[in-house]
Amino acid sequence: MTSTQTPAGTQAGTAETQRSVGTASPRVEARDKVTGRAPYAVDHPVPGAAYAWVVQSTVARGLVVDVDTSRALAEDGVLGVLWHGNAPRLEPVGDPELMVLQSARIAYRGQVVAVVVATSPEAARAGADRVRVREDGMTADTVLRIDHPALYQPVQVNAGYPARSAIGDIDAGLAAATVRVDATYRTPAEHHCAMEPHATTAFWERGCLVVFDGTQASTAVSETLAGLFELPPQQVRVINEHVGGGFGGKGAPKPNVVLAAMAARLVGRPVKLALTRQQLFAVAGYRTPTIQRIRLGAADNGRLLAIGHDAVSQTSQLSEFVEQSAVLSRHMYAAPNRLTTHRVVALDVPTPVWMRAPGECPGSFALESAIDELAYAGNWDPVRLRIDNEPAVHPEERIPFSSRHLVQCLQEGRNASAGRMPPAGWCATRGPRCAATGSGWSAPGWRPRRIRR
Repeated sequence: MTSTQTPAGTQAGTAETQRSVGTASPRVEARDKVTGRAPYAVDHPVPGAAYAWVVQSTVARGLVVDVDTSRALAEDGVLGVLWHGNAPRLEPVGDPELMVLQSARIAYRGQVVAVVVATSPEAARAGADRVRVREDGMTADTVLRIDHPALYQPVQVNAGYPARSAIGDIDAGLAAATVRVDATYRTPAEHHCAMEPHATTAFWERGCLVVFDGTQASTAVSETLAGLFELPPQQVRVINEHVGGGFGGKGAPKPNVVLAAMAARLVGRPVKLALTRQQLFAVAGYRTPTIQRIRLGAADNGRLLAIGHDAVSQTSQLSEFVEQSAVLSRHMYAAPNRLTTHRVVALDVPTPVWMRAPGECPGSFALESAIDELAYAGNWDPVRLRIDNEPAVHPEERIPFSSRHLVQCLQEGRNASAGRMPPAGWCATRGPRCAATGSGWSAPGWRPRRIRR
């Protein structure tokens, strides 16, 4: 992008023209952030603010039989306790995770089953410790495995991609190959734990709802709250001056903003709710763990004849969320025979959410690790192998790329690292970025590390 500045009496294109790309520019909020003056969601001063603390389920599947709030309400400073027996009814808006405190059902461990509101954070936490929740736990299914009997192929995965794509004959391509790799890789769950936790300040004013929320999507939060509380859109105001880290975890409304609004309505005063670091692991969302099988087949010259990528992931019992892990393999390398599939299983776990580089992050780990294994098996330079299999057009859609600089990136990486060979026995685990040297890997013992259970 180019920005031109044209002072009076000059014309664009003269020496006064400045480029914005590559030019240092001060961040207008930087000083406030590093000096602690930048207000985040629960930093905004509001008169008479109360504080909320959530109570979470201790079982992964079951029912809330009873909630005894008497000891909590007797605690000094406690103003009220919300649970499904007294919480205001919400209008469904599409995301079941936001229908908090609407029924006795427990869908995963750590689900919010009550909220204590008090005059201080300490009183709210003490009150939460005194809430007695009686749960009827049931046998839960929480482990993702490749042979799970409930695995199914969805119609589509995230971003609207079809779950399955096939070009040519994958089995014939593998049979014709002289060098083959058939490997399974596992990636763990990755949780959203930004420096600023998911937090909200909420209050009601003359029938309007006002929230300060640490979100990446103020409009979505406003529209969602209007739907949940059945308010005209103009009666919901979302203020978001700064976000203390998002990475996609704050790209959609989360239970904290709904709970804060409900709590503020209960006690009739502003309420601040900030999830703790531990609570984020159940409430803030995460990237699903994956199990990915990669099959590659190449001819004697290193040209790929077949690419197979089967991705297995988990979702919750509340809604379907399918990480698009195998989509990357549809366009990274050329091969006449291709098969990519996604399967998912609904477990008694929280619903996965978007996280930075959705699909590409776990998918590239598996694919690029397998490409490295193929290079080792065929005794090929791993950088040259990638360059030789660079597609001229999208391998499946057969349309040109608007821009694509992978080969240039690999060549520049190779040149920059020329002469810096890894020590003997060094293991590459991150694909092409770790596999670029001036003359290819020649250190004895090099091999990409496969993740096994």
